[in-house]
Amino acid sequence: MIGIERRSSRIERTLTKVGEYCWDRPWWVLGAWLIATVVAALITAAYADRLVSGAGSIEGSQSARVDAELTRVFGIRDSQTLIFTYSNPVLNHDIDARDAFVAELEDKLFENPVVESVLRASDLVDQPRDDKGHALVIALDTEDALAAEQQVPVVREAIAETLQNRPDIEWAVSGRGAVSYDLAIFSNNDSMKSELRALPLALLVLLYAFGAVLSASLPIITAVAARTVAFAGIVFFAGFFEISTLSQAIVTMLAIALGIDYSLFVYHRYRQVLKDAGACAPDEIDQRRRDAFAEAMGQSGLVVLYSGIAVAIGMTSLLLTPMMEMRSIGVGGLAAVVVSVAAALTMLPSLLSLIGARALDWPNRAKPGRGYEATSARWCAWGRSVVAHPWIAIVTSLTVVLLMAAPALYTQTGFPDDEFFPQELESVRGVQMLEEMEIKGFSSPIFIIISSKDGGKVITRQSTAQLRALKDSIEADPRIAEVSTPRLSERPSFMPFPAGSAQKLVSETEDKILFRVIPRTDTKLIELRALVREIPSWIELPDVVVEVGGQPQFLNDFDEGVTASYAPVIISVLIATGLALLLMLGAPLASFKALMLNLLSVGAGFGMVVFVFQLGYGAEVFGVAGPTELIPSSVPVVIFAVLFGLSMDYEIFLVSRMKDIYLACGDNERSIIEALGDTGSVISSAALIMALVFGAFAFSQIIIVQMVGVGLATAILVDALIIRAVLGPALMMVAGKWNWWPLFPDSSNHSAEQPKPAA
Repeated sequence: MIGIERRSSRIERTLTKVGEYCWDRPWWVLGAWLIATVVAALITAAYADRLVSGAGSIEGSQSARVDAELTRVFGIRDSQTLIFTYSNPVLNHDIDARDAFVAELEDKLFENPVVESVLRASDLVDQPRDDKGHALVIALDTEDALAAEQQVPVVREAIAETLQNRPDIEWAVSGRGAVSYDLAIFSNNDSMKSELRALPLALLVLLYAFGAVLSASLPIITAVAARTVAFAGIVFFAGFFEISTLSQAIVTMLAIALGIDYSLFVYHRYRQVLKDAGACAPDEIDQRRRDAFAEAMGQSGLVVLYSGIAVAIGMTSLLLTPMMEMRSIGVGGLAAVVVSVAAALTMLPSLLSLIGARALDWPNRAKPGRGYEATSARWCAWGRSVVAHPWIAIVTSLTVVLLMAAPALYTQTGFPDDEFFPQELESVRGVQMLEEMEIKGFSSPIFIIISSKDGGKVITRQSTAQLRALKDSIEADPRIAEVSTPRLSERPSFMPFPAGSAQKLVSETEDKILFRVIPRTDTKLIELRALVREIPSWIELPDVVVEVGGQPQFLNDFDEGVTASYAPVIISVLIATGLALLLMLGAPLASFKALMLNLLSVGAGFGMVVFVFQLGYGAEVFGVAGPTELIPSSVPVVIFAVLFGLSMDYEIFLVSRMKDIYLACGDNERSIIEALGDTGSVISSAALIMALVFGAFAFSQIIIVQMVGVGLATAILVDALIIRAVLGPALMMVAGKWNWWPLFPDSSNHSAEQPKPAA
C-alpha cells in the first residue's frame, strides 16, 4: 500500500503543477480553449449530418448476412430504399391522372443519377387500397445505407419542386433511410432544447449555493465549452466510422453534468482552503489565491481525475458491445468525460486567475445560514445522528433503495411496437399513410433466403412440394398479408414474364431463392419477432439452408447481441473500477463497499425506469401515453455503464475526505462526521444540478433518451441523498478501523485527547 500512496502523491504533485501552470498563463490557456471551442462549433455545424440513426448492422448476425445477400444476389437494397406516399381524391380514383402524375415525378427523380428505379407499390402488393392513397418505391444505387440517408433531402427537394403548385396533394417520404435522416436532425434539435432547459435550472441552483453571479457562472462556462468540444470530437470521428445520433444526447447530458460537477468540486475546495487561510496583507492576496488553488488541485483535482477515470471505464465498456448504437454512446460518453476533466483542471484555474476575489463574490447575496460554516454545521449534526444510530440508518435506507430497485425484477426487454418515434417526423407520417392504405407491413418486409448447401438448384423435383408447403404455411399465418415467391416448379413456363417479376427472386445460378413476406398492418412487432424465429423450422429439406432477414430478425439479433454483452460489460466495469478505487484509497474494504453501493444506485435508477415506462406509473408526466410494456434491451446496460461511473463521483469525493481526516486524527467516527460536514453541501448541490440536467432530458421526445434521463436523475438523487448521506456513512461506522486496513493513521498528527468536532 506504500506504493499506492507514493503514486497518489506523485499524481497530486503533477496536478498541482498543472494548476500553477494554468494559473500563471491564463491568457494562453483560455486562448487555446476559445480557439478549440470556436473550431468545434464550426465542425459541428458543418458535419453534424455525419451521425446516423439506428443501431447499424450487427457483424456476423443472420440479419446482416441476409442484407448482404439481398444486395449482392438479388439486387435488393432494403436499407437503401425510400417510399414516397401520396394521397389526393383525384389521383386516388383517376387512373389516367395518376399515370401522368407518376410519369412527371419519375422524370424529375431520374435526373438524380443515384435513383436506380421507381416502382409502384401496386406492382408489389396484390390488393392495394387505391382509395386511401398510393406509394412509389424509390431504389437508390448508393454505396451503403449511410450514403442513401444523405440522399433523403435531395429526393424530397426534387419531389417538392414537382409538387410546388399542387398543395392539394398530401405526401411524405419514408423508409429506413428517411427515418435515420429525420431522427438525426430531430435528435440534434431535441438535445439543444434539453440543454436550454437544463442550463438555466443549473444556474439557479449555483446562484443559490454561491450567492454571486460570477461564482455561479464559472461551472456553467466550463461545462458549455466541454460540451461543444466533446460533441465536435464525435462528429469528427463520425467521418471514419458510424456513430449514432443517440451519442448527441449522451454527450450533452454528460458534458454539462460532469463539467459543472468537476468544476464545482475544485472551486468549492479552493474557496474552502482560501477561507481557512484567513486574512492577509493586500500585497499577499494574489500569492495566497495561487497557493490556495494549487492546494485545491492537489486534493479535489485528484478526486476529479479518479472520478473521470471511473466514468471513462463505464463508457469504454460499451465499446465491447457489437452494436454500433451502443458503441456510439460509449464513444460519446468517453469524449464528454475526457473533455470535462480537462476543462475543470485547465480552464477553471485560468478563469480564476483573471477574476479577482471581490468580483467572484459580487454581488454577495448569500443569506445568513447559507454560508459554509452554517451548512457544514448542519451536515455535521446529521453525521452525528447517523453514527449514533448506524443500524437504524442501514435498515431504513437499504429498505428504501431496495423498494425502488424492486420493479427491475419485472423487466421485459424488447422493442415497443411503434418504437416511439416522434410523431411529427415526415417519415413517421409516411408510415401512418401506409397504415391507412393497409400496407404498413410493406415498409418493413420479411425476407427469406433459401440456399442450396452444395451449390445446386434450390427448386428441384424433390423440393417443390415442400417449398410450396412452406409458402402455403406462411400465407395461412394470420400475421401475414401476402407472400411473393418465384415460380415453384421445374417445368418450363410459357408466360411472357415470370411470376413475381417486379423483383428478382431467383439467383442467376439458381442456388438461392427469395421469399418476400409482407406482414399484416395490424400485426404487432413482438408477433413478427416470434414468427421469424419459427419460419426456419417449417421446412425440412436436408440440402438447403433457410435464413430470415428484415427488421424483426434484426431486432432479434440486436437483443441477442446486447444480452450477450451484459456479462463482459458488467465484469469489466467492476474489475477496472475496483482497481481504480484501490489505487486511490489503498483500502480493500472501503473500495469493495463503494462498488456495492454503486450497484444499489444503479438498481434504484433502473427500477424507476421500469416502474415509470414499462409499468406506466407516471409515464404521462413525460409525455408517454401509457406503459411501453417493454424496455429496449440497450437501456439497462447503458444505464449501468453511465451510472456506475457517475455515482462514483460522490463516493470518491466523500470517502477520500474521510480517509484524509482519519489518517490525520485516527478517529473513524470523527472522520465520518467531519467529511460529511466538509462535503455534504457540495455533494447535495452537485447532485441536484446533475439531476436537473438529466431530468431535462427525461422530457425529450426520443423514448430511449427519456428512459436514460429518468434513470440517471433518479439514481443520482438516491446516490447523493440516501446512499452517500445515510447508508455509506452508517456502514463506515459499523466497520470501524477496518475501513482503512492496512492503512494506519499518522500518530504525529493527532493525540488521543484531541477534542471531537463541536456541535
